[in-house]
Amino acid sequence: MRFKMILLFCALFTILTGCATAPEGESPRAETNRDKDSESSADGTIANSTDGLAPKPSVATAPEAEPRAMAEAISKTGKEAAKAASPGAGVSDSPSPPPPPFAMPSATLKPVPGQSGLKAGYSDDNEQFNLFLKFLAQYESIPHERLFVSERILIKASDAAGKPVANAAVVVRADGKIIAKGKTYADGSFALYPLEYAGAEAALSYEAEIEAQAGRVKIDIARNGPRSIPVRLGGSRSSPAALPVDIVFVLDTTGSMGEEIERLRDTIDIINANLTSLKPRPALRFGLVLYRDLEDDYVTEAHDLTSDLEAFRAILADVSADGGGDTPEELEVGLNDAVTKMAWNSTGLRLVFAITDAPAQLFRPRGFNYASTARRAASEAIKLFGIGTGGLPLEGEYLLRQVAQFTRAKYIFLTYGEGGESAGGKEGSVSHHTGTNFTTDKLEAVVIRFVKEEIALQSDKALESDDPYFSAKKATDESREETLGKLFSEALENLSDYSGIRLPEGARLAVLPIGLAEGASALGNQAEYFGAQLTLSAAKAKSFALVERRDLQALLAELELQLSGLSDESNAAKVGKFLGAEYLVTGRLYARSDRYELFLNLVRVETAEILAATKARIALELGL
Repeated sequence: MRFKMILLFCALFTILTGCATAPEGESPRAETNRDKDSESSADGTIANSTDGLAPKPSVATAPEAEPRAMAEAISKTGKEAAKAASPGAGVSDSPSPPPPPFAMPSATLKPVPGQSGLKAGYSDDNEQFNLFLKFLAQYESIPHERLFVSERILIKASDAAGKPVANAAVVVRADGKIIAKGKTYADGSFALYPLEYAGAEAALSYEAEIEAQAGRVKIDIARNGPRSIPVRLGGSRSSPAALPVDIVFVLDTTGSMGEEIERLRDTIDIINANLTSLKPRPALRFGLVLYRDLEDDYVTEAHDLTSDLEAFRAILADVSADGGGDTPEELEVGLNDAVTKMAWNSTGLRLVFAITDAPAQLFRPRGFNYASTARRAASEAIKLFGIGTGGLPLEGEYLLRQVAQFTRAKYIFLTYGEGGESAGGKEGSVSHHTGTNFTTDKLEAVVIRFVKEEIALQSDKALESDDPYFSAKKATDESREETLGKLFSEALENLSDYSGIRLPEGARLAVLPIGLAEGASALGNQAEYFGAQLTLSAAKAKSFALVERRDLQALLAELELQLSGLSDESNAAKVGKFLGAEYLVTGRLYARSDRYELFLNLVRVETAEILAATKARIALELGL
């Protein structure tokens, strides 16, 4: 444990210094992405580029590596290193479960010059919601508390100008009884989980009331209706001159943690400088929860939030590492203290970063558990980010991903010494710059980026980032159809992973003809060709059962629609119902000077809503 956690904070100083000195307006990932793009153009035909660090709801990122698969490979590296440094010190030798069937392919990882050996990947299980549900089902046998998240409805509050409203009060009723209440997060979201509410599981509709300074709105929600419900308040949102931002670190202080504590002392000034340099300057406060185990001299020790950096330094100066021994530790109590014992602000942002390489002691009689803590955190719009180091076993990952997803946060995991990108297929054919279902960057840049993203949501100045995309280039050792087949297979998997609703295996899918941008009628044959290749890939996809497309022109005539009208989701859904499909893939093709761009949407027929979206950049030579 000591070796792995030493690496965590040893990298902290190096990367945060880089963030602090980066040119204004340039994200910490800018240099990394340029490096990756240059590598891709040299030897890859299909690449998943994430120029911006975090996935966006509007355009889903390309499939990234199932974190468990990477975590297992990392776990072996971390455990072997820990044994070499300190044999038997907090390292579990129990075998890991086999990786899930949707794990990333094996890869040769290449070192990237000039980068720290400690890197972080993350999983946004709210964006990759369907993939997250697969993860939970795959490892249902892991000891855990239940959070009933398989059915989810998102309320998204915004003001009259369309800006997200944070800290709006939300009350949800079923049959006149209150079943849920809480606050909206920085993006204006409040998650409703119908299966969470005892006595209301059978309700078919809900009444929700959303109230903030921007106004008060009541809405009716159909349980089988859209999964995302926008709510526009009539006034302007309240924006404090200095946005309150509270950050609490939950830190293990058992005997292996001495070097990490020292490193945190050395880097807290840099963290503070990175965040307080933003314009307008936020009102930043730090808090700390230390935890050990029952047999140690304390179980937890909570230090309340303070804006006095000198005072926080003094707290860190008195922290020492001791105790521990058995693998499970009192992470559950540490999380609960972070949520319940801090004097959180009521008008800004509330963020927790919990760092661990050990699972929690579960099922102890203490009046709460991590599931109840996550429920309380969600009701108070507190985000619980989990950071799992390389040796974290599956039991720990399961817990951290549960609480992160439930509180609209992300799960971060560390790699040790790996670099480069994971490759699938033949070298020079298919490469995923960041693996499948995770994005890598240096840990500290990731953490700072996440805090900045939260602040940007309540600022009039958006955080700069580029939309993620797939790209395809011509390879000399495979046919055009082979390359496009790989591209569209990955794109379809991406749409499935990022679906905002649970997709059953074998869901009935229809692929509609690809539409054209206005004035691009010359691309008609090209769109038909790409559509045919997309349909072939859909026929091979394990997640879907392809519905045969009948005489579309006759069907459109019957519905009094034109082919161009299928770009509208409501029109597409009408066609889907006649075809007997549950879901549709629709697309729109654009021509650029050096490539084609194809935007794909996954549409739910029942509600005509877009569940996921992705974008592909296709080299001109891959066309007709």
